[in-house]
Amino acid sequence: MERLKEDEVKKIIDELKQTGKYKEYQEMLLDDFEEHHVVYKIEADELIAIAHKNNTIPYKLIEFYDWQQMNYLIEEEDGIE
Repeated sequence: MERLKEDEVKKIIDELKQTGKYKEYQEMLLDDFEEHHVVYKIEADELIAIAHKNNTIPYKLIEFYDWQQMNYLIEEEDGIE
């Protein structure tokens, strides 16, 4: 899965906002963070657009995870300094 151009992202996001699906994807991202500590390397809108274009959910876009930040969160939660 490749990253999208800025105009492609804008077009998809505008379409999602019109159909009301944008909020659904936002909630998925929030759930990914709260439940799984998944942090993404790219902005939320671009991630939402990529997920929608590829007919998947953000959590399955492993190549866009920020593993270092995820490890920091897990260590912080586990009390590891």
